[in-house]
Amino acid sequence: MRVLVVSEDAKERQRAVSALELQAAAEVVEASSGDEVRQRLLREGDRFDVLVVDGDLQPRGGYAMLYDLRAQADLGDVQAVPSLILYERAQDIWLAQWAGANDWLIKPVDPFELAKRVTALEGAELPPYGDSGSAAKQVSAALREMR
Repeated sequence: MRVLVVSEDAKERQRAVSALELQAAAEVVEASSGDEVRQRLLREGDRFDVLVVDGDLQPRGGYAMLYDLRAQADLGDVQAVPSLILYERAQDIWLAQWAGANDWLIKPVDPFELAKRVTALEGAELPPYGDSGSAAKQVSAALREMR
């Protein structure tokens, strides 16, 4: 399995890389920006099974980057890759769903859970994205959990 991990935070990248290499026996490629991810996904022969995105990616955020990538994949411009978003706040789950992430995991990341979830995403189909109805349901559920 080949995984692309994107985060500006070197510590977050290293945690994810270590977990995936040791627990999932994955070949991991690191990226530190959305532009770098786009370049890699556009390269011929540079294929990935799963994309792990830090939701705090700057300047626009990992959620917006993933949404854009999904739109480009729908047009056939880049490869469609199942994805997992790393988030900090429970309220951001709806953003992960809006962006079209297959799964999400709160930071700091449990390495065993990350490896398990990424392994489960290999070969997964992409979920629908941008559905405000389901996003509203996610926000409601997240707020209920916080009470």
